[in-house]
Amino acid sequence: MEIVKQGPMRRKPILMPLAMIEKVNSMAQKNNISFAEVVRNAVDAFHSQSTIEEDALLESLADTMIETTKNLVGRIDELEARINKTHAILERR
Repeated sequence: MEIVKQGPMRRKPILMPLAMIEKVNSMAQKNNISFAEVVRNAVDAFHSQSTIEEDALLESLADTMIETTKNLVGRIDELEARINKTHAILERR
């Protein structure tokens, strides 16, 4: 998990449903960390997961583009061969 370098902290009030607050409080107590640390860890984990999903999507897109380009080049080669045959036939006339 990539963790964002922590610099000076700023207070940021956030609105959360009571059930979520209770869950975060419970997590903080179990792990002996602050409420804010649980939130920071969650943000880092979310960012890391998004990056993994984005990387997988980009890799899949790149693979698709490579395959499509190979198919296109093959098709262009076929068309070029047909054009050359047609030119050869026309030149013989």
